[in-house]
Amino acid sequence: MSDVFNNELFEAFASASDNVYIYVCDMKTDISRWSKASVDYFGLDSEYLENAASVWEEHVHPDDRAMYNADIMGVFSGKKSRHDCQYRARNRRGEYVWVECKGSVIWDKDGSPKIFAGLMTRLDGQNKYDTLTGFLTTHELRHYDFASLEGTALLIGIDGFRKIVGNYGYNTGDALLVEFSRRIRELGRPEWKLFRFGGDEFLIVAFGAGQDELKEFFEKVGRSVDAVKMSDGRVISLSVSAGGVSFPKNANTREGLINRLEHSMEYAKNSCRGTLVYFSDEIAKKHERNQILREDLKNSIRNGFQGFELYFQPFVGAKSHRIEGCECLLRWKGEQIKDSYPMEFIKALEEYGGIREVGFWVMEQAIQQQVAWRKRYGELQVSFNVSYQQFMDETFEERLMAYVDRYGVDPSYMIIELTESCQVDVPQELAALFDRLRGRGFKVALDDFGTAYASLEMLKYLHVDYIKVEHSFVRELSQPGHDIDHVIINNLLDMCRRLGYGSIVEGVENSKVADIVGEMDVTLLQGYYYSRPVCRTDFEQLLNEDQETPAR
Repeated sequence: MSDVFNNELFEAFASASDNVYIYVCDMKTDISRWSKASVDYFGLDSEYLENAASVWEEHVHPDDRAMYNADIMGVFSGKKSRHDCQYRARNRRGEYVWVECKGSVIWDKDGSPKIFAGLMTRLDGQNKYDTLTGFLTTHELRHYDFASLEGTALLIGIDGFRKIVGNYGYNTGDALLVEFSRRIRELGRPEWKLFRFGGDEFLIVAFGAGQDELKEFFEKVGRSVDAVKMSDGRVISLSVSAGGVSFPKNANTREGLINRLEHSMEYAKNSCRGTLVYFSDEIAKKHERNQILREDLKNSIRNGFQGFELYFQPFVGAKSHRIEGCECLLRWKGEQIKDSYPMEFIKALEEYGGIREVGFWVMEQAIQQQVAWRKRYGELQVSFNVSYQQFMDETFEERLMAYVDRYGVDPSYMIIELTESCQVDVPQELAALFDRLRGRGFKVALDDFGTAYASLEMLKYLHVDYIKVEHSFVRELSQPGHDIDHVIINNLLDMCRRLGYGSIVEGVENSKVADIVGEMDVTLLQGYYYSRPVCRTDFEQLLNEDQETPAR
């Protein structure tokens, strides 16, 4: 037996750690010795193995073998000075764990490989590495002094990853993260530090690199994941967004770096998804406004929803030309933020969870208002918006019916609109809820049909009473070159008739559009031509004027 196998040094290193394994191979005989800990953990046949390369290759994850073999062959061919590779290996229990394998070759005087020796470190037992991807954890950022170092950092994430997991499952999600991390490693430079930031987000710290170089890297990553082929043959298209920070110019501490990277990536995902955005004063100001906005909203909710108000936009009957109902629209003015538009403050409510209580407040106010108006104006349909997040609240139906009982509203005069902003993950559950609501007498509408989630596929699951045609198809009908919009609307309305659904056409902004749409078989019309959203007093004035006007 070779002396390299039987010496005190091997024994000492072999028992040094439960997570570190050593091996030595006599390349003349192709016999190797492995530490007893590695034999026990990986289920090897013996400490002494013949043709260990092929034996060990069976333990390497199939998706990592090409990378592993390429690295090993680079060492044996003399192209690389040492073996240094991270991959997944199968243990005795059949589980794959991440390992970091490092090794070197000792050569004869004639240039032939003599001894190959190395160590393998199991990464799952350390806080240093992420077990799924093998990237460093952000805990390791504590070792770097960003005040004295210079470079650029990127926080890069997969857009809509939660939706991908919902569609394909967690196993596919993990496989995508592993593949995504592999491409980041391949496209980056060896000296860059790569971190798993959490979820679908990865941090690249590129010492000595400038913004242009990292922008080029980001674009390469984006192109590389445009069509990712999975092991089962499926092709999944990904898009990525990123935030970037130069250090120490824009951040000289670990906390400052992470903080500004998060702000920059949030800006990219919200304002220009699919791009890289570097930190700037504009982003800092936007983040500061968002923080104030959230606190202002929380204070409003705590103070009995002070600052919130409902506005109303009429529904006009296409045949009666009378106001037959209205949509309730939320407005808000805070103590500090007085100029926030619904798109901004509703998004903020959704992000921190305040939308739940505000949504129930809107529901109660709409029901109260319908009861009050019915006594004065007769039959009037009142609609209010509900997001998918609110629909899936386990108390939604219970609280809705409590308001019905408290105020005595007739549900047949209430329209509940599923908003365009939701992400419908389980349409079957939503369909069951819709059926129960309709069974109780409520009307249900799909808002902004033709965009976002509101695809034709949804109609296979959801039974509704109204479909609201999205305003982008309507507002330019009177202009030349928009014949396609006319065809789309006609077909949508024909579909509504065939399915037995009513239709609400939004975006009627002028008399020409009103005339065009009026000739179609529409149930209700809505838009600035009839009225902008107005406060309760002004809407009641519209109702009074409408009742005083002779029927057409």
